[in-house]
Amino acid sequence: MQMKTFSSVVIATLTMVGMASAQPAKPATPATPAAPAAGAKVDAKAGAAAPMAAPTPPAEIKAMLKASAGNWKCTGSGMGPDMTMGPMKATMKSKADLDGFWIQEAFEGAMGKNKFKFTSFTTFDGSSKKWRRVMVDNMGGQAMGTSDGLKDGKVTFNMDVMGSGQTGMMKDTVDMTDPKLVKASGEMSMDKGKTWNKVYEMSCKK
Repeated sequence: MQMKTFSSVVIATLTMVGMASAQPAKPATPATPAAPAAGAKVDAKAGAAAPMAAPTPPAEIKAMLKASAGNWKCTGSGMGPDMTMGPMKATMKSKADLDGFWIQEAFEGAMGKNKFKFTSFTTFDGSSKKWRRVMVDNMGGQAMGTSDGLKDGKVTFNMDVMGSGQTGMMKDTVDMTDPKLVKASGEMSMDKGKTWNKVYEMSCKK
């Protein structure tokens, strides 16, 4: 419904612009500004544009932070360098950042002797009604993607990932249907979505 409404507005706007362009233009006669009276004070601020209001963070970010902000401890399993799943422990700190426009998450995990960490920044784009995320890790990897938001108690981010000279796709899903803990899992594809492999799953508590 929102897309249909948006399309209707765009079409109507283009129609009005087209109609205005089709009308023969009449040369406008410039108005002659009235001269100030002798001895009158001239206000230097007169005619100046009003200052633009400072932008404010989207309400959706504040609502999300109520559930996600804080320190989390996670346990689960992840795929190691040998491409096999092994036990994993991690911590994550989630907070508002950059004047409340972004949610910053700092993640640190370990699988045996292998340690890794990443930082992600997530915001809400009001124009597209999507969540946007940027993530970088301590091994030169990066990921960027979007989510349509919470649906049936779950949030899924579809990400493009890059690192070590390779590119791939990733689905990050957070399941908040259990009031006692949050479950997270990730799947990755290296063949443009033809096949997917689970790369981690974990449960987190504050």
